[in-house]
Amino acid sequence: MSRAIPVRCLARPLAGGLVVPYVSLIHNGHAVFGSLDADRARHAFLERLCQICSQPLEERFFVIVRPADQQQGYSPEPALHPECQPYTAANCPMLIPRQFAISEALIRRNPSAEARGLQHRTSGSRILDGSPTSTS
Repeated sequence: MSRAIPVRCLARPLAGGLVVPYVSLIHNGHAVFGSLDADRARHAFLERLCQICSQPLEERFFVIVRPADQQQGYSPEPALHPECQPYTAANCPMLIPRQFAISEALIRRNPSAEARGLQHRTSGSRILDGSPTSTS
């Protein structure tokens, strides 16, 4: 199922009609879907940017995790806006054939913890095939 490109992503380049995520590796001028540009991913984490559109995340965001990521307790990929997540889930060639979970999180402002990084709580997660997963 293809979804319309979110307004936040209209300025992003396209490859094969798909939005090229901000964190995607570009090799010889071509997007390498499924490969992260380590510098851009790090920048997105540190600056709290959406991995797709590169705009600042707001209070509510989503994290896409593989079962292995859930077992380890973290995802190697930055978060996404609520508007960017459905487009990504419907169109990303790396996600479509796989089972993955989405965790929704809210940023909790905690001045004493700001120096330690992004503070969040998970409101819940689910496997996209409809199977429930544990919530934190």
